Amino acid sequence: MGQRLAHRYRITKLLGQGGFGKVYLAHDEQLPGQPTCVVKQLHPVNPKSSATAQRLFDLEAKTLYQLGEHPQIPRLLAHIQEDGHMYLVQDYIPGHSLETEFAQGPLNIAAAQVCLQELLTVLAAVHGQNVIHRDIKPSNILRRHEPGQLPGPLVLIDFGAVKAIQADQPHTVAIGSLGYMAPEQQASRPGFSSDLYSLGMVILQGLSGRHPMTFDMPTSCAQLGVAVPAELAQFIDRLIYLDHHQRYPNATAALAAFTQLMSGNPAPQALALATTQLPPGPPPAPTTPPAAAHSQQTYRNRQALLNKVRRFWIEGVLERSLHGQVLLSLGLEERPDAIAPPWQVSYASPGQAPQPLPANTQASHVFDAIGEGRTLVILGEPGAGKTTTLLSLARTLLQRVEQTETHRLPVIFNLSSWLNQPMEKWLVQELNSKYQVPKAIGKQWVAAQQLLLLLDGLDEVALDRRAACVTAINQFHQDYGPEMVVCSRIRDYEALPEKLTFQAALFLRPLTDDQILAYLNQPDQGLTGLKSLLEKDAAIQDNNVSLLELARSPLILNIMVLTFQGVAAAEIFPDSSAGSPPNYQQQLFDAYIQRMLAHRPDAAYRPDQIIHWLSTLAQRLVATSETIFLIERMQPDWLSPPLRRLYVVGLWCIFFAIAFTIGSQVLAWDRLLAGIFLGGIICHHIFGVRRITPAETLRWSWQAARNNLLIGITIGPLIGWGLKIGVGLTFGHRPCLLNGSCLPNHSLIGLTFGATLGLTYGLIRGLSSKQIGTTSRPNAGIWQSARNCTLFALVAMVTLYIPGALIGNTEADFWAATGLAFGFAAGGGEALIKHVLLRLLLTVNGTIPWNYRQFLDYAAASIFLQKVGGGYLFIHRLVLEHFATKEVGIRKSEVGNPNS
Repeated sequence: MGQRLAHRYRITKLLGQGGFGKVYLAHDEQLPGQPTCVVKQLHPVNPKSSATAQRLFDLEAKTLYQLGEHPQIPRLLAHIQEDGHMYLVQDYIPGHSLETEFAQGPLNIAAAQVCLQELLTVLAAVHGQNVIHRDIKPSNILRRHEPGQLPGPLVLIDFGAVKAIQADQPHTVAIGSLGYMAPEQQASRPGFSSDLYSLGMVILQGLSGRHPMTFDMPTSCAQLGVAVPAELAQFIDRLIYLDHHQRYPNATAALAAFTQLMSGNPAPQALALATTQLPPGPPPAPTTPPAAAHSQQTYRNRQALLNKVRRFWIEGVLERSLHGQVLLSLGLEERPDAIAPPWQVSYASPGQAPQPLPANTQASHVFDAIGEGRTLVILGEPGAGKTTTLLSLARTLLQRVEQTETHRLPVIFNLSSWLNQPMEKWLVQELNSKYQVPKAIGKQWVAAQQLLLLLDGLDEVALDRRAACVTAINQFHQDYGPEMVVCSRIRDYEALPEKLTFQAALFLRPLTDDQILAYLNQPDQGLTGLKSLLEKDAAIQDNNVSLLELARSPLILNIMVLTFQGVAAAEIFPDSSAGSPPNYQQQLFDAYIQRMLAHRPDAAYRPDQIIHWLSTLAQRLVATSETIFLIERMQPDWLSPPLRRLYVVGLWCIFFAIAFTIGSQVLAWDRLLAGIFLGGIICHHIFGVRRITPAETLRWSWQAARNNLLIGITIGPLIGWGLKIGVGLTFGHRPCLLNGSCLPNHSLIGLTFGATLGLTYGLIRGLSSKQIGTTSRPNAGIWQSARNCTLFALVAMVTLYIPGALIGNTEADFWAATGLAFGFAAGGGEALIKHVLLRLLLTVNGTIPWNYRQFLDYAAASIFLQKVGGGYLFIHRLVLEHFATKEVGIRKSEVGNPNS
């Protein structure tokens, strides 16, 4: 402090600081009495944005100068550039903000009318200069109050977000504050009526005593229970219509209507502005019948996906979450510095620092306030409740989709499985593997922006891919414009070189000591021992973090409650040594494991087996950066190198067995060659595809069958004839075929064989993946592969055997064996063979139990895992990480390439 700007303005105090600049209190030393003034410093986020910073800096200075000497707007005193920085010097307004007044209690009707009159007056002057303020909120409205004098009129400050209306610049960026921004402003298309919307929200906040973030949108005076005269309620409601066409066009029109309204004798022209026969409150959103909004098949697919999201995540995870055991309200905090707005420059003001949101504000309130094209980042410490907050938002969004078919489909994904690939491709794969959505449908939904993406676990992406993942999300956001929410641990997110170009960021604040101790003080919970220990925790340290500090995480507190319920303080961590600070978090998780195992006296497995198998699973998930485990997605890279070689040998043995079965039906060269050829198809499926890829859920489609039957019957006979004649000419039938004595017989057999294969191909292809399966169970992909390959094999075997027998072919058994192998390979039999062999080797090695599903269900019942549809995940990432350290982890050299 003490710096002199332009050899005149002496800076004495920092008033506010944001991510992009600072606001200072200063004194003008060249005027008598050295009057107080405000110095606002602006600087770009990075050197590349200096041109943008210069433009915005000049725009605000020009706007303030243009607005002139209005008594309700701070005067511009100086416009300075010095030492590479840019400064604005303005009048200092003594007094307090409306935010301070609102904290003292709701406004009465008379005070609200005065606020409306004064703010509409200054806004009319602003709009009269073709300027939109764009950031009207209580903290930007000051009540001038000179010492020893009566309070003066309200003053509108902080014109850092102004926009001058220009014909060649119809669009802009979305600048403003959550809860006060109009929908069109969120969509980067602000107008004069956008300021009126913000003003209406300020007045409603003053009258109701509630922050706009807690309003259910759309809202009105009646919905908020604000008791005001009907005419005034109708006026305020018109200010906050979601459709900007239904608001007053500008502050001048609104002021004229309000003045006439308050006089009790509105003039005809004022009545035309104030009342246009609009109903009180926002009109309800029309609901569209399913048949009108979508085709019946599309409607069924949407419902199938929504049911899975609800069953998997809301009923299976949220309602059984550990966070639900301790029902404490998590505080939310805006973090404007955690996102990268596309304009890359902003002004520093006291309101731009991280700000706690009002009590009981929910993530859905914040999400709604953002408006169309909503994007939100949810940040927090480990165990702070990020996933729980995301799932609570998902539950609210699912309820809305049930009310109208026009909403996007909220779908939850975990980013941990993301590889270095375009986000749209990954989404289609995840829809297919996690929700059994056929890839064709997934592509349509992604391209048409039908999904509202709830992406959890950005911090769980492998460290070497995390920055690329953010880049991919930003690129996807730019290309597709979806609505998205992303969750991440705050420290991992802050370490990234690039931030998400989203519209808002929330930080989940830790539990307070009062919240923790008040909950533990419930006498019927049996938590007096834990409470006593935490109260004495000042001297207990865990790497300079006290046990009470650990309890500020809702997850850790819940684990403490489950573990130490009914346990005396002396019995909690009894082995802790005074010599060195113990690792209380590790001891807590160990105690939790033992407590959960003790609750299952009918244990089907030994404790050491349970810990070993869960540790192996956790290590594998960490090594492959996965979160949700699907049994059918187990891959050969689970095997150690020796077992992997044995796995390959086993597959070769199966291939030779299939080839021998087909070829041994007859000793003729052409049959044996065909057997080896079809065995080669099986070999290609087994060895040409390194990963185990289960079959999709299939449904019969006459349209798909018709198109493929036409192709099969047309081309199949030609292929069959060519194969039969070609094999005959090569292996022993050349003289017979050249003189024509056996050509008709060979031709008939070849044409029949080819036509039958073509018919089989068409029938098989008639089973298409145009519908989402309605059920999902563990290992569903392998069971579906078994059903598909059995059905395909039987259809192909019968289809080939019948014509072979009818034409008098003595080798009909060969035809049947050929069809059996062909159908088995085409239906997903290779995935079944690989999976069974893999499970067998892992069981023999002791890595997993043979009945893996039964064990995983047992672990879920013991509150180590949670079931998510057909998959499993650990109750929390911290628990997964703890199990992963229980035994020696898998060496990186043994982890297969996830792209293979």
